[in-house]
Amino acid sequence: MRRVFISAFIASAVVSILALFLLATHLFGGAGPGGGKYFLVDVSGERFIINVTDEETIKLARDNMKGLNNLFPMGELERGDGGFNRPWSWHLRPDTVRMVEFSIELCDGRPSYVESELDYWIDTVKSYCPWSGRIVAEADNPAELQAGVPNK
Repeated sequence: MRRVFISAFIASAVVSILALFLLATHLFGGAGPGGGKYFLVDVSGERFIINVTDEETIKLARDNMKGLNNLFPMGELERGDGGFNRPWSWHLRPDTVRMVEFSIELCDGRPSYVESELDYWIDTVKSYCPWSGRIVAEADNPAELQAGVPNK
């Protein structure tokens, strides 16, 4: 009887620890899918957060933050903040984010314009490429960057 009680206690403790870990990861974020990084992007004084999973793009984003290139981020738009782009109701799909040198003008704009015309941006434009976008910070956790994104 005592052995059954101890086994049940241990199993309960393991499940509790796992549940706490999953809750903390959900609440506070974690490394992006596939070991990605989070970057804070400034667009003419407005800011948003991207999750970058492509290794070459991570390197180029870091170089941009150091002023070593004039590239800007581009990626496919999706509804919702993606768990990292609060307070905006959109995000760039992490596996599509790239640092680019040029793009069509249609996908250029400020984050607030994407927000105010979200249906048009998601359904028609489909991607976002702020030409004046510059990387200003990097983190493993989006919560570390949230203070840099003012409320809309």
